[in-house]
Amino acid sequence: FVGPELFAEIRMQLDERGTAPQQTDVVTLNAELLEVTTEANRHLASVHFSGMIREVAGAAAAPFDEIWNLSKPVEGSQGWVISGIQQLN
Repeated sequence: FVGPELFAEIRMQLDERGTAPQQTDVVTLNAELLEVTTEANRHLASVHFSGMIREVAGAAAAPFDEIWNLSKPVEGSQGWVISGIQQLN
Protein backbone atom coordinates (compact mmCIF):
# COMPACT_ATOMS: atom_id res chain seq x y z
CA PHE A 1 0.00 0.00 0.00
CA VAL A 2 2.99 2.29 -0.53
CA GLY A 3 4.51 3.65 -3.72
CA PRO A 4 7.85 2.32 -5.00
CA GLU A 5 9.96 5.21 -3.69
CA LEU A 6 8.48 5.03 -0.19
CA PHE A 7 8.82 1.23 -0.20
CA ALA A 8 12.54 1.57 -1.00
CA GLU A 9 13.00 4.03 1.88
CA ILE A 10 11.13 1.82 4.36
CA ARG A 11 13.11 -1.22 3.21
CA MET A 12 16.38 0.66 3.79
CA GLN A 13 15.29 1.64 7.31
CA LEU A 14 14.34 -1.97 8.10
CA ASP A 15 17.70 -3.21 6.82
CA GLU A 16 19.51 -0.62 9.00
CA ARG A 17 17.54 -1.71 12.07
CA GLY A 18 18.42 -5.35 11.53
CA THR A 19 16.79 -7.78 13.93
CA ALA A 20 16.19 -5.20 16.68
CA PRO A 21 12.52 -5.29 17.70
CA GLN A 22 10.39 -2.22 17.07
CA GLN A 23 7.00 -1.41 18.55
CA THR A 24 4.89 1.71 18.30
CA ASP A 25 1.82 2.26 20.45
CA VAL A 26 -0.52 4.93 19.11
CA VAL A 27 -1.93 6.58 22.24
CA THR A 28 -4.01 9.27 20.50
CA LEU A 29 -4.64 9.91 16.82
CA ASN A 30 -6.14 12.89 15.02
CA ALA A 31 -6.65 12.98 11.24
CA GLU A 32 -7.69 15.85 8.99
CA LEU A 33 -8.16 15.64 5.22
CA LEU A 34 -6.32 18.69 3.91
CA GLU A 35 -6.87 18.45 0.18
CA VAL A 36 -8.02 16.21 -2.66
CA THR A 37 -7.09 17.12 -6.22
CA THR A 38 -6.94 15.50 -9.63
CA GLU A 39 -3.88 15.97 -11.82
CA ALA A 40 -3.67 14.28 -15.21
CA ASN A 41 -4.70 10.67 -14.55
CA ARG A 42 -4.30 10.56 -10.75
CA HIS A 43 -6.29 11.62 -7.71
CA LEU A 44 -4.07 13.06 -4.96
CA ALA A 45 -4.95 13.48 -1.29
CA SER A 46 -3.10 14.94 1.68
CA VAL A 47 -3.99 13.90 5.23
CA HIS A 48 -2.61 15.57 8.37
CA PHE A 49 -2.05 13.08 11.20
CA SER A 50 -1.11 14.13 14.73
CA GLY A 51 -1.30 12.69 18.20
CA MET A 52 0.79 10.88 20.77
CA ILE A 53 2.88 7.72 20.28
CA ARG A 54 5.08 5.54 22.48
CA GLU A 55 8.00 3.79 20.78
CA VAL A 56 9.66 2.39 23.92
CA ALA A 57 7.67 0.21 26.31
CA GLY A 58 7.08 2.02 29.60
CA ALA A 59 8.24 5.39 28.25
CA ALA A 60 6.12 8.51 28.19
CA ALA A 61 4.15 9.13 25.01
CA ALA A 62 5.60 11.72 22.65
CA PRO A 63 3.79 13.94 20.14
CA PHE A 64 3.96 13.33 16.42
CA ASP A 65 2.82 15.56 13.55
CA GLU A 66 2.99 14.51 9.89
CA ILE A 67 1.30 14.75 6.51
CA TRP A 68 0.68 11.64 4.42
CA ASN A 69 0.36 12.09 0.66
CA LEU A 70 -1.70 9.47 -1.16
CA SER A 71 -2.45 8.82 -4.82
CA LYS A 72 -4.88 6.72 -6.85
CA PRO A 73 -5.47 6.27 -10.61
CA VAL A 74 -8.52 8.14 -11.87
CA GLU A 75 -9.82 5.10 -13.77
CA GLY A 76 -10.05 3.16 -10.50
CA SER A 77 -7.82 0.21 -11.44
CA GLN A 78 -6.03 0.41 -8.08
CA GLY A 79 -6.71 1.69 -4.59
CA TRP A 80 -4.99 4.48 -2.69
CA VAL A 81 -1.24 4.16 -2.06
CA ILE A 82 0.94 6.24 0.24
CA SER A 83 3.36 8.15 -1.95
CA GLY A 84 5.11 10.16 0.76
CA ILE A 85 5.18 11.08 4.44
CA GLN A 86 6.32 14.51 5.59
CA GLN A 87 7.40 14.92 9.23
CA LEU A 88 6.34 18.31 10.59
CA ASN A 89 8.16 18.29 13.94
